[in-house]
Amino acid sequence: MAKRPVTIPDAELDVLKVLWQKGQGTVRELLGALHESGRTWSYATVATLLERLSNKGMVASDRSELAFVYRPVISKQEVRQKRVQSLVDKLYKGEPGLLVMHLLKSHPLPPDQAGEVKTLIEQMSNAPPKGGAKKKK
Repeated sequence: MAKRPVTIPDAELDVLKVLWQKGQGTVRELLGALHESGRTWSYATVATLLERLSNKGMVASDRSELAFVYRPVISKQEVRQKRVQSLVDKLYKGEPGLLVMHLLKSHPLPPDQAGEVKTLIEQMSNAPPKGGAKKKK
């Protein structure tokens, strides 16, 4: 049986965001930062979320002190890639072009970003196909 890809629910993502911002922290320090951002979680909730993240290999903890100190071991970019891939797989049948078309149709871009997207699409259109196949002359 194929192993399911690791998921990152929104609550775990909120904890990761605080860790990325602070660099590291104890449960109590992270709880304080989460309370400041509007989350009203308990100490036990934050500890549980950190344990889940640790089990997934997304955070590590230094257990040499009385209070465990947690730090992220996954980057923002890695999380973005995982979340977008999950979205593409679940909602767009694994076809990222469908997501891009949906976004472009439903969320107009400012002119500078639209120009960047146009340039990127032109570069992709002129690139040789993947898999080593070459165009005939």
